[in-house]
Amino acid sequence: MHNNNSDGGGNQRTGAPGAMERARPATVTVSAVSLALSSVSLLLLVTSIFTDHWYQTDTRRHKDNCDRSGADSNDQKNREMPIYHLPLVDGGGGAARLVKPVHVGSREEELLENWRAILGMGILETECGRPLFSTHSGLWRKCYYKGMDEDIDKLIDKGIADRCTAVKYHFSQPIRLRNIPLNLTRTIQQDEWHLLHLRRITAGFLGMAAAVLLCGSIVASVGFFWEESLTQHVSGLLFLMAGIFCTISLCTYAASVSYDLSRTPPFIYGLPADVDHGYGWSICCAWASLGLTVAAGCLATTFPFLSRAGPLRSKTARESSV
Repeated sequence: MHNNNSDGGGNQRTGAPGAMERARPATVTVSAVSLALSSVSLLLLVTSIFTDHWYQTDTRRHKDNCDRSGADSNDQKNREMPIYHLPLVDGGGGAARLVKPVHVGSREEELLENWRAILGMGILETECGRPLFSTHSGLWRKCYYKGMDEDIDKLIDKGIADRCTAVKYHFSQPIRLRNIPLNLTRTIQQDEWHLLHLRRITAGFLGMAAAVLLCGSIVASVGFFWEESLTQHVSGLLFLMAGIFCTISLCTYAASVSYDLSRTPPFIYGLPADVDHGYGWSICCAWASLGLTVAAGCLATTFPFLSRAGPLRSKTARESSV
């Protein structure tokens, strides 16, 4: 009897290492899969960050409608004519001076001043009086499409318009123009300030998501050589954290787009109904990255618990049978 019990105990002692040896290939496989998912996710996220197709507009249908309905109007001439007719600006010291002529397609803040300056003239109050061109924008730049509209192509070739302009992440005090009411000026400034905060949140959380995702991939790589279970669990938590940051960033970007299109006055910041606009392939890469990140995080986080629960159930079954 004593020998039988000893043999049974030896079998139990040798059974645990055998179970661990059988579980190791599965752990390595899960680590490899989660690392592959996180690597692809990081590549997609970096691609979305540094490309300029998050949001895009197509004004070709709008231009065709304006050409058909207003062939005798001078509204469409604003597309090819730089806006020089700016009013006088209050310089603060009592002396009035002319604003430097700024061309269509120049820096965002200067173009905004152009549009504010002609508000009192009623030029932009008609949908066809506002110069609109097809654009695609990202986190850092807003660019005109090349080859879609001959008018903007001519302005770019002549050097009047820049093909791409930088997206503002700093607040600059706009120029106060005489023909703009003070309450409207304050409203525009407040909207710019809120929009600036949304842009900063989007870029900040997206950068943190990329950094945390990179750290999680490094930890997952270390797991092949040291403490597979611990590093796998930590990398999974990092992947889930990166997914949370990415979700916040994408939701904030969608809020910023909606806020920008609903700003006051609508005939400056809104888009006519016949302008096609929507999200581009860059933000699709970001959403795909989010899905892969969450999948890698769930896989790396839950597998250590499942792998431990299996041997525990088999051990309990053996003890109950004895």
